Amino acid sequence: MLIQDDGGLTMKRVLILLLIVVISFSGCNMFQNNNANGVNQNNTNDTNDIAEVDMIEREIVLYFADSQGQFVVPESRTVKVNKDINATDFGRIVLEELIKGPKKEELYRTIPSEVKVLNIEIKGDTMFVDFSNEMHTKHWGGATGEDMTISSLVNTMTELEGIKKLLPSVEGMALNIEHMIIDEPLERMDDKIYK
Repeated sequence: MLIQDDGGLTMKRVLILLLIVVISFSGCNMFQNNNANGVNQNNTNDTNDIAEVDMIEREIVLYFADSQGQFVVPESRTVKVNKDINATDFGRIVLEELIKGPKKEELYRTIPSEVKVLNIEIKGDTMFVDFSNEMHTKHWGGATGEDMTISSLVNTMTELEGIKKLLPSVEGMALNIEHMIIDEPLERMDDKIYK
């Protein structure tokens, strides 16, 4: 009986010792996982912080049609961009904001919302912008609508530093909405801006 008790005690001791070892390893693994998660979370936060630090706010001026379709009216907007953004990428952001349409109720969009910016190039003081086919197929047409689109585009893009002319195209071909074909760069149209 005494031998059996010693065997039972020995077995209990071995089991207790094994249990302690398992708990110890589990605790270490939990600590390592938590620590690893903490590091990952911190790295993610650091990356977000760095990305946020690289962003700056820039004010842009967009031109939209007035209710009579006679003039374009400036609307200021603030956009967040990378502080190292190049002129071409910034031009794309400005155009995308123009395509979104005005925020003021008394102003009207000048470019159909379905239009996409396919390509932008800058050569000297001239910006070349290529739009998707929706500029032709979704445009409401008419001499007034066409005039407002051109005035809006040219005056908005010549607000950008160093840009004095704009040549828009549609899928590589001259912009031709209805009444005019644009195959030469256009200069700023101050006479079309409401004063």
